[in-house]
Amino acid sequence: MSIETTCNFNSTDCKGEIRKITNNTKIPITNKEIILVGMKLYKTHYNKFIINEAHKLKHNETCSHPKHDEYNNQSKSKRSKNLNLEKVPKRLIAILNLDETAKICSLCRKKTDKDPDYNTLEEYNAPISKEQNDDNILNLYSGEELKQFESDYQEIIAQLTIPNEISLSDKIKKMSSILYKNQRLLKQKTIYDPDEFKIMLEEADAALIGFFDELYKGTNPNTKSEKTNNNNKKKLVSLCYFLASINNKYINGIKADIGSYLETSGASASSIDTLANIGLSVSRRTVT
Repeated sequence: MSIETTCNFNSTDCKGEIRKITNNTKIPITNKEIILVGMKLYKTHYNKFIINEAHKLKHNETCSHPKHDEYNNQSKSKRSKNLNLEKVPKRLIAILNLDETAKICSLCRKKTDKDPDYNTLEEYNAPISKEQNDDNILNLYSGEELKQFESDYQEIIAQLTIPNEISLSDKIKKMSSILYKNQRLLKQKTIYDPDEFKIMLEEADAALIGFFDELYKGTNPNTKSEKTNNNNKKKLVSLCYFLASINNKYINGIKADIGSYLETSGASASSIDTLANIGLSVSRRTVT
């Protein structure tokens, strides 16, 4: 399918590169009926109907205020070519009978607020200064209502604020306290089942909810088989006990179990002590 590359005007004036009119093209209001989105124009026509026309409109732009000439003649200052045009304020649109896209100069805006022909009309709204605006807010509500707003605001902020996540080191300390209590005070046996271990931690301290799950995610389980993942969970339980034992040497239940296993398996005293030195077992003396 061929692509149209000719200018829509297709005249002898067509020169330069083709420019396509898009939704982003600022078409001058005076040419909106002849220049449409999707049209293709050579540079000569693009400059004429888009760039040059826009420049001409801006240069010839005038104040839309119905009393502009009157106000201008009353002004003691010298007339300036730069009118400082601005969009007509919404509060003045009705009384000036202007379109919301109309522009008026700063002189006319100021004069309008002092002109009895306008400021005595029922539809007239006086400009509000920042100081007046602040006072109006205070006048709209009583002191008690403002206090209630403040209270409601603080309550909403408290609900929206996400509590700071405790650090990994704090979680390990919390876990160590739980495991120490279980072993030394409650005389409980070491828990090796991953699900039972996870539930035990989370029921003991709400801050540890999801802690074991985060450790498990770190093993990249999505790329491993179910059997491997189950074995990794068991390894994580052991890791948790070893981390806790580093925090508190009296949490040695898993090390005692390993030492007892080595001793009954006929491991030498030096082998058991070597593993004890690297933190994986209790010493031979503790086992016996």
